[in-house]
Amino acid sequence: MTCAPGVVGRRRLARDFAEIGIQPGDVVMLHAAVSRIGWIAGGPDEVLHALSDVLGERGTMMMYTGWDGSPYDLTVDMPQLPETVLAEWPAYDPKTSRAVRSWGVLPEYLRTWTGAVRSAHPDSSFAAVGHDAEALTADHSLQYGMGEHSPLARLCEIRGKVLLLGAPLSSTTLLHYAEHLADVREKSVVQYAMPILEDGGKRWVQIEEFDTQGCLPWYGAEDLFATILREYLQAGHGTPGRVGAAVSYLFDAQHLIDFAVNWIETRFSGPIDPLPEFEIRRADPSDHNELCALIAMMHEEKTGEPLPSSLASRQADALLEDAKRSMHVAFTGRRILGFIAWSTDSDQRGQVELAYVEPDMRRRGVLREMDAEVAGLVRERGGHLMRLAVPSNRPIARAAWRALGYQPAAEQLERSM
Repeated sequence: MTCAPGVVGRRRLARDFAEIGIQPGDVVMLHAAVSRIGWIAGGPDEVLHALSDVLGERGTMMMYTGWDGSPYDLTVDMPQLPETVLAEWPAYDPKTSRAVRSWGVLPEYLRTWTGAVRSAHPDSSFAAVGHDAEALTADHSLQYGMGEHSPLARLCEIRGKVLLLGAPLSSTTLLHYAEHLADVREKSVVQYAMPILEDGGKRWVQIEEFDTQGCLPWYGAEDLFATILREYLQAGHGTPGRVGAAVSYLFDAQHLIDFAVNWIETRFSGPIDPLPEFEIRRADPSDHNELCALIAMMHEEKTGEPLPSSLASRQADALLEDAKRSMHVAFTGRRILGFIAWSTDSDQRGQVELAYVEPDMRRRGVLREMDAEVAGLVRERGGHLMRLAVPSNRPIARAAWRALGYQPAAEQLERSM
């Protein structure tokens, strides 16, 4: 008897885990996007059961759980907390505090697994199950909790592995340890307060950490961690495969750390050029040549093929001359950093039709400022909504717009004929 198309069972998962390179006795840190796997017979728990089947009695599973009730965003770099917060916020309890929900269902499933242990760090906790679970999670330092006295360091010490199960490359938590180890300047440090259990009561503690949301001044076209992992894979390291329908990767933790530390130290050995001051204005015919260059860059980035200059010129003319569409550019001096083309419909709703930012200028607020300028103009016309369409095969672009507050509003379905 075979499963229906798209249905993945425990035995199939275990086979896929073994084929990607997981062996009995391994120590594996798991990142999983369960929805990518397929329809899992029996539910998400079966992913952990299948992995446990392969690892055996001497194997270990670990996941980054965090704390869903963490007051990090409230307390970070805040010199003094309101008395109501100090009094009312519950203490972090490794035994009962929930894992971060937005990281998927499996961290909470693993945290509540029979025999699971969890580290004591209130904001950066890890949960583990198996032979080396205690060794991984014990004595997790409150200060610099992604550093030498963390579960990440111990994962490397015992030659553990990292499995991205349908999860994006940017989700590789281990690379925070590489940021900690790298000998470079300009690391961003944050301080925040956390309530912990101590002798049956609650105590607030001050914690210092390299900023896990932006330790290094990175302005690349995609997320720093995704960039490091992509170059690591392109260098022939790691093992790609599929678990169910999920594109997955298996990495040796220590080897990845060695590569990442060297990568970071090489890229950040000198000062980072700051973004020049820029402004937003409506495009005009004098921008034609620079727009042609940006349009050609956009085309090659999307298709991998160069765009003839004549076609780039015609597209630039079309954008500049269309009376139904407006176009704005971000510029500094005589240099255009990016453009946004937009329109409004009969109900005065704004529609972003095309936008592009030069790769070296991304992740510096250029798209955010152009979008804000357009949104202000739409509001002046009585509009209340901005929308755009981004193809599903452009995850970096989708992530960029999601970061600006855009959310999916409809699903478009297609099938081949």
